[in-house]
Amino acid sequence: MKHNSYANGGFQNIEFNDNGIDKSIGVVETGVYSFTTERQETVRCLTGLLVINGKECSPGQEITIGKNEKFTIEAKQTSSYICLYR
Repeated sequence: MKHNSYANGGFQNIEFNDNGIDKSIGVVETGVYSFTTERQETVRCLTGLLVINGKECSPGQEITIGKNEKFTIEAKQTSSYICLYR
């Protein structure tokens, strides 16, 4: 497992491998965060409300971001997510 912390701790996750699939699970405090992917990422909102590249993602919904894409995550409230990497 690997712990990551971004934006002075406002965006944190733990990366792990689950039966050969790389994943991370994290918590995001209210705010706007920008990243660039190294591989395809599928983000599933678990709690709260995320806006990823202008698209709302509420609990149970997911959004896929392509490899080498810049993207923005806005947390409308403290939120949690799980991300699958491909």
